Amino acid sequence: ILIPAAINYIWRCVRQCLTPITKRQSVRFNKNKKIAIVGAGVIGCSCALWLQIKGFTVVLIDPARPGSGTSSGNACTIANYACVPVNSPKILKNPFALIFAKHSPLSVDFGYALGHLPWITRFLSNCRPARVARINSILGDILKKTYHGLNPLIEYCDAASLLSKFRCATAANQVRRDQGVTFTELDTDSIQDLEPGIKKTFAKGLLFEQATQVLNPQALITRYFSCLVAKGGEYCAARVSAITHTNDGVCLQLDDGKALTADRVVIAAGAFSTQIQGAGTSQLPLDTERGYHVQYQGLQALLKRPVSWNSAGIYATPLDEGLRIAGTVEIAGLSPKKNPRNLNHLIRHGQQMFDLPDQPDREWLGFRPTFPDALPAIGYSPTSKSVLYAFGHQHLGLTLSGITGQLIAELINDEPLSHDIQAFNPARFG
Repeated sequence: ILIPAAINYIWRCVRQCLTPITKRQSVRFNKNKKIAIVGAGVIGCSCALWLQIKGFTVVLIDPARPGSGTSSGNACTIANYACVPVNSPKILKNPFALIFAKHSPLSVDFGYALGHLPWITRFLSNCRPARVARINSILGDILKKTYHGLNPLIEYCDAASLLSKFRCATAANQVRRDQGVTFTELDTDSIQDLEPGIKKTFAKGLLFEQATQVLNPQALITRYFSCLVAKGGEYCAARVSAITHTNDGVCLQLDDGKALTADRVVIAAGAFSTQIQGAGTSQLPLDTERGYHVQYQGLQALLKRPVSWNSAGIYATPLDEGLRIAGTVEIAGLSPKKNPRNLNHLIRHGQQMFDLPDQPDREWLGFRPTFPDALPAIGYSPTSKSVLYAFGHQHLGLTLSGITGQLIAELINDEPLSHDIQAFNPARFG
């Protein structure tokens, strides 16, 4: 009886050693524990996958199709060079010139802004040079871990075909160099040689050799979700309205009247994260940068890689289904009404860059979750060790999704963290 048992034990150990690290179950916090993730965007799905990799039972909760919200409408770039935030000392010098400029990528609903002056004040405070320098450093450090968190998920889900290396096209340049970002400066002829489909003449450009693009963000998140479910993850198509705490964990109240229990819960609902009662999120200064894109079906051959027109605040990205022009920042909350000014900004600048039809095939509005210091909230709720936060990534949700998911899984698994998250502590707002 003992000999077969010993042989079986040795064989299990050998198999464990031969198993890739992304497929091992190395759980310290009882692998039978159930973790609920609220929000099925790229951050929520990444958290769910990393927890599954660690061996936890995972339930993903969202009333909408996974990935169909803000995560599907981004500029599709893994922007590990994006250490320069929207916060800028230039805003303090003449904010009204930026807002009222004829072709500015920034727009503000002043009625909304007047009702949210504390957030505006905090944002402007974080536009001071010393604060911006600190944000540059913090973002630069975590962006170095972008692929550390992303590559294991791509391998785990066999999703490499959905990504592509790209080489895309100032005082910010030195900031990037200081943070270890490598790039090549281009002149007009070099830009034209790389991207002959661009008809506008640009005097200078930057080529980021180590960056990557996603060919279809919805397809990537669908692959994540399919992998999660195929390997035992659960999905609940409902909205979480409230969270109550129990002796053993949390109870999540759903909008259909049902309830779901879990040992811990991760709030990854993006701009909607503060709407969950009992999650401790309502006191956080989370607001929204509304972003837009327009898309031209079948015209992806106009570009070989994503190209950013920096002064216009737009990205042009070739996807597997068309050419996307994305960008702009609008301070207007969660209103579902699209602003024609922002859409026209994208259409006009897109037509200046390329030979495009008069009207796009698709128009889209999304909600970027934003804190006034341009940094996300990653870590435990200040009020409960049963609740963790993973939201507020502003323009870097896709880029930082992998490392965010990894850090959340490491926290729950009570293991050393891959990155110091003190700067992202949800308690930093007091």
